[in-house]
Amino acid sequence: MSRNKSVHVFILALGLCLPVTGIHAASGPTIKKCKDATGQWHYGDSAAQECAKSKITVMSDEGTTKKVIAAPPTAEELKEHEARQETESAEKQRATDQAKKDAVLLSTYGGEDDINYIRDRKIAQIETSVKASEETLKSLRAALARMEAQAADEGKGDKAADQATVKNIEQTRKQIARHEGVVAEKRKEQEALRKQYADETERYREIKKNQAARAPAAAKKP
Repeated sequence: MSRNKSVHVFILALGLCLPVTGIHAASGPTIKKCKDATGQWHYGDSAAQECAKSKITVMSDEGTTKKVIAAPPTAEELKEHEARQETESAEKQRATDQAKKDAVLLSTYGGEDDINYIRDRKIAQIETSVKASEETLKSLRAALARMEAQAADEGKGDKAADQATVKNIEQTRKQIARHEGVVAEKRKEQEALRKQYADETERYREIKKNQAARAPAAAKKP
């Protein structure tokens, strides 16, 4: 690749005497200049292998810069670029998903009253189920109290409580625990609905506010 020393000196002298004019389309022979990882400069008709990871400057025989070939990206730069692309792709997907949700929201409700109505209806339906379980619990707890009192009477003195009574007590306790679990889950479901519709109401207001803000600008367009 390298020319003789006199050519190197000549090019360096021209480089010091002539201003750098930047990238232009000058024709004619070119010389490529680059610095390797050790800091050593290389000149020649083609870039030296030592400059595989370096910036390369293409010069004319007159010593002016014709163009600059950027150094190839490092592994770290490639990794950062890939991460940026993934982030941008995720943001675009989130925006697309949000736009779809907004369209559904606007097509489902004619106003905030509709949101409140549907929320209250769903919560009321769950409340009906909760009340039924609570009534069942009330009956089961009363029955349990009677059976426990019976077992206490049967077990007075040295006698043991009747095995049938003991078994019924165990079964009743399990039924109570199961219904209590149902009530707890239904209450969680109600809270989740309240949060869901609160979020939808907030988003609905935001969409309407943005639409109102865009309306004057749209009206001004010819």
